[in-house]
Amino acid sequence: MEGEQATAPKPLIVEPKTGVPPEYCEFLSLKGFVKSIPWLRENKGLEWLQNNCTNYADFFVDEDTLNAKMDGLKFSEDDAKTSAGDSSQPIIKLMPGGKVKRAPQKEVVLERNVRNKKKCVTTVKGLDLFGVKLSDAAKKFGKKFACGASVVKDATGKEEIDVQGDFSQELAAFIMKTYPDIQKGHFYSAEKGKKAPLF
Repeated sequence: MEGEQATAPKPLIVEPKTGVPPEYCEFLSLKGFVKSIPWLRENKGLEWLQNNCTNYADFFVDEDTLNAKMDGLKFSEDDAKTSAGDSSQPIIKLMPGGKVKRAPQKEVVLERNVRNKKKCVTTVKGLDLFGVKLSDAAKKFGKKFACGASVVKDATGKEEIDVQGDFSQELAAFIMKTYPDIQKGHFYSAEKGKKAPLF
């Protein structure tokens, strides 16, 4: 109409890490939402978060609760790179409701199994948590102990090494010598479902 001035559209404000408008951040996945919290907290405040992010209300009971939640959840833009490249950093997984599930504890489990009432097999689990390539380790074990050693999958699909023979103590000593990152405190023995420190 004549005489009316067109108003310029308002710029769309988005949370920079996720690219989502603030009022829609609560509908992000938990990981995405956690990434958006620092910006929302700084630019919108705790009261706004309490009123507008009801899907994650347990985060915003008060400042202390929010601080505690954020201390437990450390995300950066290169999470995937650091978690894959740096085996010393625990990988954090988020469960529904904001619960934190940490990666399995770094440990090497040596399990002794008797098959066919005669044949003993020592199963080595957990070397991959230390960045050890299992196929290379199996070759080294076979050569060192002059026995069969192969990479197999357990019932859950995780890879482990089966060594033909009873070599729990010898394997532990050889692993510590070959892989200096693995120390005595990392070793556990398992027999008939019971796990105990090896040393």
